[in-house]
Amino acid sequence: MIFVKIIKDFLKQKYTHIVKRKRFTRKGEKMAITVKKTLISIDLGNKQVKLESRATGVKVAPSVLLDTRYAPDFYLGGKPENTPSIYRLRLDKEEKSFHFGETINSWGKAYAGHWETSIGFGMKRYTKQIFKELFLFSVARVVKEMNTNHPVLDIVTGLPTGDYKDPKVIDYIRKIAKGFHTIYVDDKPVNFDIASITFYPQYLGSIANNCFQWNGEKYHHLTQNLSKFSGIRYGFMDIGGGTILSDVVEGLNFNLSETKTTSRNGVHRLLGQVAKEASISQVEAELALWHTNEQGRYIIGEKTAAPKDITDIVLRAKKAYTEVVLHEIETQFFQIDLDDRLSSVRLNKIFITGGGAYLIDVDQLIEGIENSYNIPEEFTASGDFIELLNNSTTANVEGYFKLGVAAHLGEFVE
Repeated sequence: MIFVKIIKDFLKQKYTHIVKRKRFTRKGEKMAITVKKTLISIDLGNKQVKLESRATGVKVAPSVLLDTRYAPDFYLGGKPENTPSIYRLRLDKEEKSFHFGETINSWGKAYAGHWETSIGFGMKRYTKQIFKELFLFSVARVVKEMNTNHPVLDIVTGLPTGDYKDPKVIDYIRKIAKGFHTIYVDDKPVNFDIASITFYPQYLGSIANNCFQWNGEKYHHLTQNLSKFSGIRYGFMDIGGGTILSDVVEGLNFNLSETKTTSRNGVHRLLGQVAKEASISQVEAELALWHTNEQGRYIIGEKTAAPKDITDIVLRAKKAYTEVVLHEIETQFFQIDLDDRLSSVRLNKIFITGGGAYLIDVDQLIEGIENSYNIPEEFTASGDFIELLNNSTTANVEGYFKLGVAAHLGEFVE
């Protein structure tokens, strides 16, 4: 498969897909034992962690931990009906435990003042204890549903291109990830081995997800269509919770991508503005932005005695944030370098992905691009100059998983 070969050439590394442990027979002869492995993909963002495995499918959880000391008293462990997908976890040999899971936003919003968040940038983020905890807790959350005693795992993940190119970041994450781990989940030990961790530039996950079609079964069912990205020079913008990441790529020459400056104008800016104007927490703002009522209104506490309609505030904030995104597009993709005056003019298209992609006003953004003094008419002449990629919130993690399948990692051995 062409795309698989491109990825392998891009990474310039050989994958080991099967772990072999040696033992001695009675006669002293060595005999190899093949250990089955399992593939897990992770997209550990500033605002959300996304996971995928065959056992769990795709899961999305807030990138926050709630110290158990401040958790509601009714939590009894396991998965009772009123607390689905929330677990109490702690690292081995650590006394401090946390609650973590997909529904903690709604279940624990009253305790948001005690949340520990992962938002951060560059190496400083990865060296925080909460990054290690969120990473290992996320893996343990998947392993718990696998019902497999001490599985061996292949992890696939992505990093902002600047971090991906920093060997210190790669080495540090590999150090905390690889090897044997015991995580206590609801006071019961969950053991697993991380045999390998494969890194990709973050944007490559979304590209792979849009190139690969797969029914979730065998490797041979993975098909590809490269037409959307081949033969053009495009900008790729990932609007995340903490950052906006921008890259310029020539077709499928991923190793030749131009990394733009990482912007800290992620969606947390939008949430902060809504929270400030509406006098609510960022947690309430985030819940409101993702869940409108049947009339398309943004209501806080709609079923309570005193509901609060913040629709006008949200629309103003979205309009202002869309202007921020427009400015990022102008700056990152069309600020002409004096050494290469034709570089920005040659951009054919911009793809937008990330959890924040659906929180901007696309019509306003298109109009702003068409009326911008900084963006050449050659770019907008096609009329198809910008596209929001499918499933932008989970595109990266789904793409990482497909890349793992294509590389025969985990259970997808040849």
